Amino acid sequence: MRKNHDTILALDPGLRELGYAVLTGTRLVTSGVLSLHTAPTHQRLRMIKESMGAWGRAYRPRTLVLESIPNRPLDSIGGLPALGRFLRRHARRRRIKLASYSAKAVRRSVVGNGWAGKREVADAIAARFPELRVHLKQVTKSRQNHWANMYDAVALALHHQSLRQPPSRSRFSD
Repeated sequence: MRKNHDTILALDPGLRELGYAVLTGTRLVTSGVLSLHTAPTHQRLRMIKESMGAWGRAYRPRTLVLESIPNRPLDSIGGLPALGRFLRRHARRRRIKLASYSAKAVRRSVVGNGWAGKREVADAIAARFPELRVHLKQVTKSRQNHWANMYDAVALALHHQSLRQPPSRSRFSD
């Protein structure tokens, strides 16, 4: 049986900070946070578009995984729904598979508790990828929140992978 090692680009979308992670098989290729809060509001979507292009060229993802973005009519002009529409269009144009999951489903899969907090998610991810432990040691709340976006993106990718594995295997074992 052929092992499917699709490359997954997972995004925790935000207008101030966007967490990202790239997984190929069980290997975390890259992860981080795209900081947008210092850029003028009208340039943020362009920055995301440029980053998406760079990630696409560098890693050739076959699947884009997003945290679910609510479609609120009041936000239809801008904000997160506009970002969500952009990311879905980007995937469609590039013929990339698209998956979207609620934060609660991801936390239930990764931590075992749908009501887990961001720190619990970060701890679970750092246990799986020890190279990310350094970000757990942030002292200020703003830096902890910054890196929480990255941990959420990695969790999204792991959740997506767990749904694609045969049920007899452990979801997060190496």
